[in-house]
Amino acid sequence: MSNQYVAEYFRLSMEDGDIACDDRKVESNSIQHQRDLIERYRREKRLYPGVGTLEFVDDGYSGTNFDRPAVTRLLSLVKERKICCIIVKDLSRFGRNYLEVGDYLEQIFPFMGVRFIAVNDGYDSDQYMETTGGIEIAFKNLLYDMYSRDLSVKMRSSLEIRRKRGDFVGPRPPFGYRFSENKKVLAVDKIAAQYVQRVFELACMGYSTGRIAVILNEEGVPTPGQYKNQNKTEYHILDGSGYWNSRKVLKILENKVYLGMVVNGKYKVTKIGGGQFRRVPDEERIYVPNRHEAIVTEQVFLKASQVIKNTGEQRGKVHHYRKTSILQGKLRCGNCQRSLLRITRSNVSYFTCERAKYDKDCGCFGGRLKESDAENMVLERLNERLKQRAPDQAGISPEISTMRVDDERNLLVKKSDALKLEKQYLYEQLKRNQMDRKTYLEKAGVLRAEESRLHDQMDALERETGGNQVEYMSYGIEVNNLTREIAEKYIDRVYIHNETEFDMIFKEI
Repeated sequence: MSNQYVAEYFRLSMEDGDIACDDRKVESNSIQHQRDLIERYRREKRLYPGVGTLEFVDDGYSGTNFDRPAVTRLLSLVKERKICCIIVKDLSRFGRNYLEVGDYLEQIFPFMGVRFIAVNDGYDSDQYMETTGGIEIAFKNLLYDMYSRDLSVKMRSSLEIRRKRGDFVGPRPPFGYRFSENKKVLAVDKIAAQYVQRVFELACMGYSTGRIAVILNEEGVPTPGQYKNQNKTEYHILDGSGYWNSRKVLKILENKVYLGMVVNGKYKVTKIGGGQFRRVPDEERIYVPNRHEAIVTEQVFLKASQVIKNTGEQRGKVHHYRKTSILQGKLRCGNCQRSLLRITRSNVSYFTCERAKYDKDCGCFGGRLKESDAENMVLERLNERLKQRAPDQAGISPEISTMRVDDERNLLVKKSDALKLEKQYLYEQLKRNQMDRKTYLEKAGVLRAEESRLHDQMDALERETGGNQVEYMSYGIEVNNLTREIAEKYIDRVYIHNETEFDMIFKEI
C-alpha cells in the first residue's frame, strides 16, 4: 500500500447535460462540488488517512465512452498496481455506458484489487461479493446510459434546428465580427472589419494571396489570432507574434460570411477505417442569407474570387512534399522556434521558415536547407554525442552485464504473469461458487503481496542499471544511416540559424 494511491476522479460534460440552463444543476455537478463532496466523505469515513491522493479531472468530456485523457491515465495506473481505491461522486461520473461500467465493477477492479466507491449511489465494492451490488446498481447504470443517449439525440436535433434557422453555432465569431447580445446573430466588429476590407481591396487590385500576406505584414495588420489575443489573453499564439500567410488570406477571401450569410455545416466528420476519422466538406451545408450585416459587397467578393483563381499562388506553383521525412517536425527556426516547412522543387526537398517568406524583417531563417545536408549535419552531431557518452562516462557500471539484467527481468516478468493467471483462476472459482469469499480474500491477499514483492525487485533492478541497460550496447557505436526511428529515439529538436549553424537538443541518452 506504501506504493499505492487513492484516486479521486471528477468529470464534467456539456453532452451529459451537466452544463444546463438550471444554475443549480451546474453547481451540483461542478468539479469543485465533486471535490468537496469526496473530501467530506473521506473525512467522515476516515478513509486511507496515510495514503497519497491523486486527482484525475476530465472537464468537458462525455461519459458515454472511456476515450478521456484523465480516465485513460487513471486506468493505466490501475494496470501498474499503483491505485488501491477509486472514489467518484456517482457512477455516472465514471461512465454512462452500463456495459463497460459493469465490466470494470464486476471483473477488472476486483481482479486488480482496486476498491471502488460511488458516494451518492451508496456503492462501496468492499461491501459486495465482487459484484456491482445487485440489481439496484445495475439498473442505475442502465438509466444513466439511456439518459445520455436520449439527451445526445435531443441536443443534435436542437442544433440542427438552429442551423436551419440561420443561427451562428460556431464557438468563436469569424474575424471581423463579434457575438451579438443573444449570441445567435453576428455583429460587425468595426476595427477588425477594416482589416477584412483591406484584404479584399488588395485582392481586387490583382495581388496574389502571398503578396497580400507580405503587404499586410509590412503594414502591421494584426492576424486574426493576434487580434483575438489583444482582448483575450488566453488565446495563446506561439512566441506572441503571428504573421499573415497565403492560407490565412485565402481563408478570408473564400468565406461567404462577409456577405452577410451564415454557412452552417461546412464540414462533417466521416470514418475512414482503422478507427480513424477525417473532416470533409459537407455537401448538405446550409446557406442562410441576410442574417447579419455584410462587410463587403457581392460585387467585391466575386471580383476578389476571380482574381485569386488566376494567380500562380493558387495554381500550385509551390508543391508541399507530403512524404514523411526523417527530420519532419524536428527542425525549427532558431528565431521564431516554429517548425520549418518542407518543400520540394524539381524533386529536391529543402527546409525553410515560412514566416521569412511573408515577413521580411522578422529575422527568421529565410534560406533553403537541403534535406540531404540537414540529415548529414544531424548525423555527424549525433555520432559526436554518442562517442562522448561512452559506457565509462554514462554512469553505467561496467560490471553490469546486459545479458544478466535481461535474464533477471524476463524471469521476474514470467513470475508476474504466472501470478496474474493464478489470481484469475481464483476469481473464476469464486464466481462459480467453488470457493467462499473468506478463502478467496486470503489467497488473493497472499498473491498480491507476492506481486508487490516482484514489483519491488523490478524497481530495484531498474535503479541498479539506471534504466540504461539497453542503451549500454549503443554507446560508442557509430550510426551509419539516419532513420526516423533513430531520430525519434535520440533527437528532441534542432534549431536552425542558417545553412551551417544550428543548435541540437538531445533526448536523455
